Amino acid sequence: MNCQICQQESEKYREEKLSGDLKIQVEAHLQQCAECAESYRIHSTADSIINQERAILPANDLTERIMDRIEKLEDTGNKNSKPFLRVLQPVLIITSMAAAIFIGVLIGNIYKPTGTVISRPVELSLIDDATIESVDILSNE
Repeated sequence: MNCQICQQESEKYREEKLSGDLKIQVEAHLQQCAECAESYRIHSTADSIINQERAILPANDLTERIMDRIEKLEDTGNKNSKPFLRVLQPVLIITSMAAAIFIGVLIGNIYKPTGTVISRPVELSLIDDATIESVDILSNE
């Protein structure tokens, strides 16, 4: 038996679902091949841990205790919130946003570029763009 077949059949072997002849072949291969034996040991350990975890059951009233605690937290949260705070919070947010925008505009207007201002010739400002011929017309000639 080769390692590939042994790996394929190892799950059935762990679950004891193999026929007699194939079971004997897998056992013989596991005794000869250290890699397959190590893989079998790891999988068997994982299976036993999973089976132990399945056996652990939560307390019967766990769901009820959690739901009661959530309800208590919701009730105390509603009692502590005062009506004027529910109105004041959006007002404060809007006011702070307006102040931030206003300060941003002020800071933006403070900036004045330093250095020399490039002067343009008067001729450029007098050019009438409407009378300039299209580049396509000139390229066809």
